[in-house]
Amino acid sequence: MRLHRLLLLPMLAATFLYPAAVTAQSIESPIEFHAALNTAVGKAKDLPIVGIPTYATFDYRTAMLQIRYKMNEHDQFVLQLLNRRLGNSPLQAAIPDVSMQWAYWQRRGSIGALKVGRAPMPRGIFNEIRFVGTVLPFFRPSFEIYGEGRETIDGAVFTRRQPLGRGVSFDISAFGGSNEVRTQVVTATGNSIRAFRGNNLKGVQGWLNLPFGETRVGGFYADYHINSDTARGTRGEILYSAESRLIPRTVVRGEALRVYGIGPNQDRKSYSTEAVATITEKFDLSAQYSMTDNRIFQRAPLLNVNVTATKDVAFGGTYRIGGGALVRLEHHRVKGYAFDRFVPLLTNVAGQPVIAPPSSGSYWLGSFAVSF
Repeated sequence: MRLHRLLLLPMLAATFLYPAAVTAQSIESPIEFHAALNTAVGKAKDLPIVGIPTYATFDYRTAMLQIRYKMNEHDQFVLQLLNRRLGNSPLQAAIPDVSMQWAYWQRRGSIGALKVGRAPMPRGIFNEIRFVGTVLPFFRPSFEIYGEGRETIDGAVFTRRQPLGRGVSFDISAFGGSNEVRTQVVTATGNSIRAFRGNNLKGVQGWLNLPFGETRVGGFYADYHINSDTARGTRGEILYSAESRLIPRTVVRGEALRVYGIGPNQDRKSYSTEAVATITEKFDLSAQYSMTDNRIFQRAPLLNVNVTATKDVAFGGTYRIGGGALVRLEHHRVKGYAFDRFVPLLTNVAGQPVIAPPSSGSYWLGSFAVSF
């Protein structure tokens, strides 16, 4: 079904569910609509990466429509439709043109808030807003921290804020259920997608909110089981996050992620740090550095080795044109092995496998974003 047909559904529902809102302006409608569009043109140099080819592509965007129905003072029902285009990325085959990203019931009470259904996973700084381009410093959050999948959880999420006094508070979220994980595997024979469910998922995230500079520090932990054709085993994730506005007109953020497990063995460590400076009321400058270290597990007598899989250095500028809209230009310089075209990780020297030299590439993205 095409996107424009799906977008008509909530509008028709609003007409039937709440016709009085059309004629009785004094009555507040229980239905709210929110939308966001983030669309871009991109071009890579030397090697294709994250779906961006070595020629210009306009097939790069996210579009989101959210509907909230307030049932009463404590309960609401939330739906969110999402359209994504990833250029030439093989991951596009695993993502429908339009998906039901969120579909949950929420109750707020004196002890906290409970969400049941398909809800955003409380994970890091950007997970819940990763597709809202007007609140991001770049087109998307760091791919090293916020890869494909892990956006939502099918299950339940409980959240509570606990004041600790003197302007300090602590936010705690606990969740359980299952979620989707997607990865891209590039080999000499072509690209393939591994999409699987993370079952028996359970985890927690905490944020300590400090009274100076809108500073907060947090931690996330989750583990889950995998049972698919390509992988069977367990995975664990630990994510540390921090952000602060102590420096006037500047926000600084940092995150560190470790993903580990067996079936097959995996141990990946990723890092991202960024700074956004507000130059004028309308113009921001952004800088970001991200990297991933992978541990390569080999059969005896070969030794396991650590490889820097990716380094991404990015700079960008954002201009807010008003009306909830902005334009952005960004450039990424990437070094490593994680490209959309096969780059050998190992080479042979004197009959022994050794780590091959990393490859280099870059890409530009020019984007337009709007939300309301």
